Amino acid sequence: MATNTPHRGLGPGKSYEDIQQQQQEQQQQQQHKHRPKWSLDDLSTELLTMVFEQLRDIDTRYVSSARLICRRFNQIATPIAYRTIVLTERITSHDAEQRYSRALANIYAYTNHVIASSNLDQVGTRKILQKIRSLSTVRWRYVDREVDLEQFWMPADVLNAEQTRHHNTRLYVEELPLREFEGELRDIYVRAIPVQLLVSLKTAYPSPPLVTRLNSLKYLLLASRRLETLHFEDRGQGTQFEFAPHERLPAFRELSLQSYDWRHTPEEVARHWDFSRITSLELLSVPIYNFLSSVDFHDLANLRTLHCEDFSAHHPPEQRVEATRGLYVLIKSHIRALSSIKITVHTADLPVDALLPHAPYLTTLRLRDHTGFDEEDRRCPTLAHADLALLARHMRRLRTLELDMDTALTDVPRFLKAACSFPSLHTLVLHVQTVVRPFGPAAVPGTDRDYEAAAGVFRFLVRHKVGCVPWRSVTVNVGGWRRVLVRRLSEAWRGLNERGVFAERCFVMERRGSPDGDGGLLVREEFPVEASRHVTPDTEDRGNVFDYAHNDDDDNDNDETEGEHGNDDD
Repeated sequence: MATNTPHRGLGPGKSYEDIQQQQQEQQQQQQHKHRPKWSLDDLSTELLTMVFEQLRDIDTRYVSSARLICRRFNQIATPIAYRTIVLTERITSHDAEQRYSRALANIYAYTNHVIASSNLDQVGTRKILQKIRSLSTVRWRYVDREVDLEQFWMPADVLNAEQTRHHNTRLYVEELPLREFEGELRDIYVRAIPVQLLVSLKTAYPSPPLVTRLNSLKYLLLASRRLETLHFEDRGQGTQFEFAPHERLPAFRELSLQSYDWRHTPEEVARHWDFSRITSLELLSVPIYNFLSSVDFHDLANLRTLHCEDFSAHHPPEQRVEATRGLYVLIKSHIRALSSIKITVHTADLPVDALLPHAPYLTTLRLRDHTGFDEEDRRCPTLAHADLALLARHMRRLRTLELDMDTALTDVPRFLKAACSFPSLHTLVLHVQTVVRPFGPAAVPGTDRDYEAAAGVFRFLVRHKVGCVPWRSVTVNVGGWRRVLVRRLSEAWRGLNERGVFAERCFVMERRGSPDGDGGLLVREEFPVEASRHVTPDTEDRGNVFDYAHNDDDDNDNDETEGEHGNDDD
């Protein structure tokens, strides 16, 4: 009789089939052990689309790299990569169809947003725009600030009216050169720019510098009923619009005026301006008192961004005091929820309780005094350290802060500790006075007193930062430094300047690598555009002073930006 005798060497009590099955299971376990638990390719198309869109917002090159990984990724990432494109000389050239046929096919199929400039080939630009199947926005940048009527071509020359009407295309115009035209040319801007598409207009600095009449621009604004954003820039004292009785500007959501000589009465504002939809207001070198005296504060209740800098010196000083008091009332009692406040005021006339209603929403605060630090013998009013600590306890979302700090008027350690106690703060700008005295004892050779003072501030801030959000950038602005500046002109300072000693300096401590990375902190000095590095004290070895390595995770609060795609070549 046959028996189930196990094969020799297979072990007691185990059949050959059992041993074979056991070996197969072990092999499968080994394969599973070395195989990745998951990969991006396991994600659904919807999730991959979200991942690639996030990559595009960080850097469009990441999406281009993802297209090279596999065919599936290429199919998903290509429409995302081409959603926004920047037209270039190559892609608008006369032979682009032959040289870049695949890139153009993707542009026609997938692009929704186009960035174009006035120096590109007109025929090539028009051809591309008219072949795009779904043109949502066009961002038009003027390159030349001079208006040459023989070569001045405009969006109206390249946009197809039927196409843009079908797709409800929105037009953004930037760096529009300003000129005043008379007679038959007075409506040239209206003819140049399709007013039914225009939603955003940003002007360039005028040439010549001072605009004395604004009628040509006014006609464009009056005709652009969809216009939501206006950025107007003039120089010097500036001028203002003169309105006829029936004229009324569109309801802006975002308004920025620079060097606009606001002299409108409350009656004129009610008749010709519409602030019912405004959420962002920026007034630079504008008489703030005149503005606040003429507008209805209730119309500004929905502001999210407020930026007021009254640099105009031709108005009485007492009006600046009244302007500060007006801002106090506006901010405290009328505006509901500001996320960004940037104002220059008389600090003593703006108690911080005006800011507290906005504490849950504020992410950016710039609070400076008119006095500044341009003169070393003047004290700059400084926020009390107790008030700063109060703001820190309430402003849990504040990420960017800019303040004056006159060391003669405040307890510096307490002030800096209060600045360190904002839980979400990662960017800080401090304006201080130079410690160099032109009539004081001569500096010891090889020393740099302003740098040493800034270094002490940096060390203190790093040592006392609270919370899990590390510093990304800290700036110490000394003596009223500006990117373009005029040095102090006294005889004593001229002598020091000749020896390379300046009152105006700017030191920046920032995180090495990406702002969100965990690299060390490095210190550098910023220089005015007209200054030479060779006439300042040596700073070559300063980068290592704050070479701290931090592993704290930072908060991810990247602003949403519209990605720009560099065109692929065949």
